[in-house]
Amino acid sequence: MRDIHVEEIQCKTILNKSVMPFADYTLNAYLGCAFGCSYCYVPVMRARRGQVDDEKWGGWVQVKMNAPDVLRRQMLRVPPEARLSIGTATDSWQPVEKRYEISRRILTELAYYPNPVHLLTRSPLLIRDIDILQRMENIRIGVSLPTFDDDVRRTFEPYAPAIPGRVNLVKRLLAAGLDVRLFWSPVLYGVMDNRDAVRDYLRRAADLGVQHLMWSTLNYAETLWKPHLTLLNDYRKTASDRPKTSLSREELAHEIKRWSAEYGIDCGG
Repeated sequence: MRDIHVEEIQCKTILNKSVMPFADYTLNAYLGCAFGCSYCYVPVMRARRGQVDDEKWGGWVQVKMNAPDVLRRQMLRVPPEARLSIGTATDSWQPVEKRYEISRRILTELAYYPNPVHLLTRSPLLIRDIDILQRMENIRIGVSLPTFDDDVRRTFEPYAPAIPGRVNLVKRLLAAGLDVRLFWSPVLYGVMDNRDAVRDYLRRAADLGVQHLMWSTLNYAETLWKPHLTLLNDYRKTASDRPKTSLSREELAHEIKRWSAEYGIDCGG
């Protein structure tokens, strides 16, 4: 178990105007993320903005202690049709959430409003909050699942929740009647971007009962490509099967379209 530096802070705002096409406002209960996935774009963006961190990404978290109170005030000025997105720069259900319950209190506030809310997580801790999610008028939940293979997860996101826990999260959310989408992001180069892997992933997603899926390849590759290749080399040393040929992005998109149609899954990428 790693030591994570946790700092309690006060925030002036919790809702921020979004430049992304799928949201009007973003909302992040924490700064930093203990999961520290190797392909995360957030530390790249922080570096580009000149934000210098004392500790490595994944080793620190700042808790926005007053976030629910600030949200309550801000929501009075937010139009009811405004789209809110939770978890664009951190996982709001990372381990510290079990202690602080900031994200649960945020959901409790949002349940009073009709606004469309989208949240993204990879944490089974969200199961705890199904009771609140079921009270929300317009909630869509994305579960990050780059692979169904826990050996792959151990290499590329070793501090993130194990795959069986995420699969159980999807099952529980679907059983609760909630709108759930898988986020296959990124499709890991050299591991998940071959024909067999694409077919297997979409088959297993369909077996779970998933009807919607979003996928993308590695973001900010100019920065993240080199560390990814290092991890890929480590993975291939221990992988039991021989590496398969990677598809081009066009070929990858074609295979995903082919098998998503075969298994009745709506895919966007």
